[in-house]
Amino acid sequence: MGLICIVSQNSKQTYTLTLEDSYYFSERKLIKASPIVLEFYEDTLFVGFVEFDIRVFNKNSYITFYVSAEVRGKGYGKRMLEFALSYARNEMNLHRLTAEVYEYNIPSIKLLESVGFELEGRLREAKYHEGRYWDILVFGKILNT
Repeated sequence: MGLICIVSQNSKQTYTLTLEDSYYFSERKLIKASPIVLEFYEDTLFVGFVEFDIRVFNKNSYITFYVSAEVRGKGYGKRMLEFALSYARNEMNLHRLTAEVYEYNIPSIKLLESVGFELEGRLREAKYHEGRYWDILVFGKILNT
């Protein structure tokens, strides 16, 4: 019998892995932690959010952040990320954070760099936007230093 491929979005398939297999298998298939979202407000005005997509075993997380258009350029993004870094380190006991940013999103790149994220890699031509391909930049920050 040949190889069979099943395509689905919400597989209910369970996997039986040996301990040795688990060293090489994506953590996201082994455990799916729900994202944690920090929402920020100034009085009743929604300012933005930071979301943690946690990798429990490895004590790290991908982060996504958004700053509301009406408060951009007023320092809220930096304050949000500084709070999120402290929360990740002190409350969630995370070791590392990763963020992916489209190369054309200069304000987000500058914001990440301003709180200590470093450029670690580049996914070449991985984002299609407005008729062309752009790189996705991968930034990282170790929290325990």
